[in-house]
Amino acid sequence: MRTVRRHTETVNIAKRAALENLSLAYAKEKRYWLDILNSKKSLSQLDAPRKIRDEIVKSKYQSKSRLQARHWKLALQDAIETWDKYWQALFVQVRAKISSHFKAENERHYAFWLLTGYKQFSCCMTGEAPLSSIQIDPQVAKKVSSYVQRIVRRLKGKNPTVKQSRVVKFDADCYEIFEQGKRQYIKLMSLEKGKRIILPLLGNAKIQGNISLLLKKDSVEILVSQELKKRPLSKESTLVAVDFGYTEVMTDVHNNRYGKDLGVILTRATEDLNEKMIKRNKLHALEKKKRSSNPKVARLMRKYNLGRDKQHRNQQKIESSVSREINTAINQVAKAAKPLLLITEDLSSSFTFNKSKKVNRKLSRWVKGEIQERVEFKALAEGFRHEQVNPAYGSQACPLCGFVDSKNRRGDMFKCCYCKHEDVADRVAALNYEKRYGDPEIHRYTPYRTVKTILLERFYRRLEEEQSLTVPGKTLETVQAEYPPPLSKQCYSRKREISQTGRSLRERNKTKMHTF
Repeated sequence: MRTVRRHTETVNIAKRAALENLSLAYAKEKRYWLDILNSKKSLSQLDAPRKIRDEIVKSKYQSKSRLQARHWKLALQDAIETWDKYWQALFVQVRAKISSHFKAENERHYAFWLLTGYKQFSCCMTGEAPLSSIQIDPQVAKKVSSYVQRIVRRLKGKNPTVKQSRVVKFDADCYEIFEQGKRQYIKLMSLEKGKRIILPLLGNAKIQGNISLLLKKDSVEILVSQELKKRPLSKESTLVAVDFGYTEVMTDVHNNRYGKDLGVILTRATEDLNEKMIKRNKLHALEKKKRSSNPKVARLMRKYNLGRDKQHRNQQKIESSVSREINTAINQVAKAAKPLLLITEDLSSSFTFNKSKKVNRKLSRWVKGEIQERVEFKALAEGFRHEQVNPAYGSQACPLCGFVDSKNRRGDMFKCCYCKHEDVADRVAALNYEKRYGDPEIHRYTPYRTVKTILLERFYRRLEEEQSLTVPGKTLETVQAEYPPPLSKQCYSRKREISQTGRSLRERNKTKMHTF
């Protein structure tokens, strides 16, 4: 599915007021259903929304927001979909914790099963261990269920709510489309029965199915969902691995760069915004001083110098430029490489940039979320598969010998400290992601420390088995002396216990010193 925006002509004051009242009523109704659905019974029925709606209809419910029957049912459906998306997004984080916590296959399988349906998940959240076809001891199942419950409560943030009354949804029976004098119009259901709001549309295109009304500050938009037609795959389709970047959108294994202007756009936007905010903060300080001495000047400064309309327009221009560059890059990959399977890094985890203040400000502008979302959309539109792999140490591991070290990468260049292989860091990452796809030991949610342990263990194992292929002048003993083998998982846990013990002893000593 993709969303097409249809803009309307400027509406008059009366129609604008009617649309605002409708959006306020719809938001109030949706907020009400979001609170009602926050219960165990509703949680167990989220995958059967029709059942929830039928029970409410049987109770002869009347909307407290004065919405017509078809509209409050849409608000209810919207609230159910919101809760479903909320839980599904949370399940992604919980699965990552489960994958790294449970070592036994049946325990991990049972924990994953608890997240596959809302019926067993609701039982899990009440402290129960529901029965399944998985062979597992009931006591162990109880412990697994308790662990999943604790992780969900720890990761669960605030409940979803409606913060702004801007969007109203309509189904096919809530609106009509007609044309008059080569102009297309739409009739929208209002709060009054039998009375509809007529809006003139810009352009002329087919509108059908469920639509949404987006009420902005100075405009009104109609959002139309359209089905995507999958294109047939070419016989030349291949497997393509790419690495996302800041200076360009992506780089493939052949060092072909796509979206080369992304870094220029982001850097220019960051620098301009930084300069403007420095000046703006000075004006804020001056306006604050003028509030007591000259209130009239302070009021004029807030109105003409500290407004946000121009700032929002500039931000929209930057976002449009970034989106255009990302879409162009993905279209170039689809046209040139014709991928049957596109392999990319998983960008869902948070990143920390231990750089200078200026560099951190630029990197914080990186639109990793939008890149990932557009790749998933284009994969559906173009008809190829999209798979994500673990990104840990992608640009620090040598694709030839397998040696891993942070010193291998210097800026945009890569030079292996062991075999002296030189290449572009982004191309090295793409090559490693291509090898990492289908790796039985390194999956998408493997912790990064474990990834490094696995890669270095493979490197030393290769040195032991293939002594004839090592670099001249470097033996297994010399390499292990220069780069010690990775600690085992037991060593890591023991090291953590020692550090925690030392920390507790230091805190105890501090307490004793304060008491004396």
